[in-house]
Amino acid sequence: MHAPFVHLRLHSAYSLAESTLRIKQLAALVSGDRQPAAAITDTNNMFGALEFSQAMVVAGVQPIIGTQMTLSDSDGSGEVVLLAMDATGYTNLCQFQSKALLQADATSDPAASMEMLAAHADGLLVLSGGAMAGFVAAPAADSRLALSRKRLEAVRMSTCDKKTRMTTWHSPDSTTGRRWGRPARKGRAA
Repeated sequence: MHAPFVHLRLHSAYSLAESTLRIKQLAALVSGDRQPAAAITDTNNMFGALEFSQAMVVAGVQPIIGTQMTLSDSDGSGEVVLLAMDATGYTNLCQFQSKALLQADATSDPAASMEMLAAHADGLLVLSGGAMAGFVAAPAADSRLALSRKRLEAVRMSTCDKKTRMTTWHSPDSTTGRRWGRPARKGRAA
């Protein structure tokens, strides 16, 4: 039986000062916990993506490639996690990250604009981030609900007209017997 969750926000030792876990340690922990998949989401980099993919495949775990980035708008900034859902998403993730890093100056962390997200949204799944520093959740946690709603709508508008499938990871459903993965397509049995 699989674990009741999939880590979609894992930091490795490539997230400097945020984690000390090496990729092989992560693979062993995830595999030992019988998780069917895991996502690497190091902050502002994808240095460990290849090593992570190879280690997870060897461990029998589906690798998901992503990154944690800072998204900014006229009201400030906050963290989002971007996950590649397919080859197009991976290409867009690489381009998105590269542009953000190249546009950053030496005195500040890289940050991407909503326009940059809109230009590279195909094949990406956007997670709004945690309550402490999340692009959408942090304002909500500080009772700034209007800003939270505004940002949520901006992210939705930046990604909704793209050829992006919205993927829902779900726990096993006792009514359908389905396991982790994408919902069944229309016209197909679950």
